[in-house]
Amino acid sequence: MRILYAETSAYAPSSAHFLEALEASAARGEHEFRFLDEAVFIKSSRSIAERIADRVAGRPLSGYQQLNRALVENAAAFSPDMILIGKGRWFTPAALEAAKKVSGATLVNWATDDPFNPADNSRELLKSIPLYDLYVCTKKEIMSDVRRAGCPNVAYVRFGYKPEVHFPEAPATDEERERFACDVMFVGGCDAHRIQYFEALVRAMPDVKLRLYGAYWERARALRPYARGFAVARDYRLAVGGAKIAVNLVRRSNRDDHVMRTFEIPACGGFMLTERSSTHEELFQEDHEAGFFGSPDEFVAKVRSYLPRDQDRANIAAAGYRRITRGRHAYGDRLAEIIDVARTLKGSQKLPAAGAAQTREIESNG
Repeated sequence: MRILYAETSAYAPSSAHFLEALEASAARGEHEFRFLDEAVFIKSSRSIAERIADRVAGRPLSGYQQLNRALVENAAAFSPDMILIGKGRWFTPAALEAAKKVSGATLVNWATDDPFNPADNSRELLKSIPLYDLYVCTKKEIMSDVRRAGCPNVAYVRFGYKPEVHFPEAPATDEERERFACDVMFVGGCDAHRIQYFEALVRAMPDVKLRLYGAYWERARALRPYARGFAVARDYRLAVGGAKIAVNLVRRSNRDDHVMRTFEIPACGGFMLTERSSTHEELFQEDHEAGFFGSPDEFVAKVRSYLPRDQDRANIAAAGYRRITRGRHAYGDRLAEIIDVARTLKGSQKLPAAGAAQTREIESNG
């Protein structure tokens, strides 16, 4: 299969999600692929003036037209069987339609975020939904909305982990060991609903050694002392490994039932204390492969309970590691799932099928 894959590498190594898997697949002779990197055309970080202008215009001020032109040009030159678009916030309906026309490819969206979340979508993204032959959702709750918006074929595929990036790693020096050692850590943005958990923790346990990695934690006054900037790539592995408890919270505004950390933390060998959800309960056996909580009070209680139990945490972390790394949860496995459902739909001649509604949920092993 020939795959044209478009996503941003601006948040590497977390994204582009399938890049390493496609490189490995191409090396094995399984697929040919071409990568269209959105980051080459559109900056991920812009000035305040640029962000305001973007919001008024509804699109980036620079790189936007070039990105869409590159999609069509690559589709024409490469003649892919499948065009896989990661999120697709800045692709126009006209460019997507043209890319399909010149290549005859199956057009697939990998919806990493909720396309109906006004904080993270675009007019083009919403208008484009009916053009996709297959919409692959990482959140179960958005599936019915995607169908109502006009896409006839909807699938559920979970996030995964990158074996090349997410694995246990010990600090190389005493300085590294001290820098990342802590009782509790979290990697992720300072969303409003997340603040309450850590504010409750520091109120109840003022001596807790807490590390908060990600954007905007310095804006929460009570949590400012615990903000540690960003932890990516090797620093991410060291942050997970250096914490007694690695916390996992979903993003409510995204209607998440799990997130990338659901797989990354166990793959890095960390003990994961995760927000309770139906997907987390399907993936992990509570208190054997991960710890769960459902409220700030329960979160504090679980931290108190687990902190002194070194051997229990180690046993649970090891079981969680086995659960993820032996359970076909890598992005190569996710890519295979997407290709399988796309081929099935095309083989059954359901592409395109305007006006028809079919839902197929692809469940990961777990």
